[in-house]
Amino acid sequence: MRRLLPLVGVLASTVIFAVAAARYPGGYDWINQSISSLFQPETLRGAPNTARPLAALAVVIFAASMAVVFHTISTRGPTRFHSKTIRIAGINAMVYTALVVTPMHDVLVALALIFFVTTMVTIFHRLYVERRVGMLGAGVVCLGMTLTNATMYYGDVFYGFLPIVQKLAHAAWVVWLFGLYLGDSRAVDGAGEAQPALAAAVDGRRR
Repeated sequence: MRRLLPLVGVLASTVIFAVAAARYPGGYDWINQSISSLFQPETLRGAPNTARPLAALAVVIFAASMAVVFHTISTRGPTRFHSKTIRIAGINAMVYTALVVTPMHDVLVALALIFFVTTMVTIFHRLYVERRVGMLGAGVVCLGMTLTNATMYYGDVFYGFLPIVQKLAHAAWVVWLFGLYLGDSRAVDGAGEAQPALAAAVDGRRR
């Protein structure tokens, strides 16, 4: 049951975020407003954003839950390099994610993205070593959506579609990571036999 706690945390953060959106002064437009609208001190019409504290709480809970996910995934790395990189970069990505509700939003989003991409690429290499082609392919698609979202945001490209792409990309990588996480956490709880096998696979590919 312990392995389900991060999932409970993400679901709870989603509910809190939905409540914050419902309390957004003037109404929150899910199609045309980005997620960060809920973190701003004022609404688009200049009214005080009373939904901001709830939205910030949702982000903190989400980031903490996903940090646990990255930590668990890191315990299944075939090498120490994989484990340390996934753990450090993944947790750092979530720390900066938790801080995007501050006035330094753009800078922190960029830092979170750098650490996130580093984590995902390392996970991809792990999946390549394990020859989990389906999971690897799905992950590449998810990362592609995230990078598309970043390009639209920082490059001001098709900006009108950004709110939709942002939400789809976010949902995609969260679902993908939980698929990997639940499989890894079951393996960690069940037995520690897979770790030597993965290490042997890496050694075999190097020879």
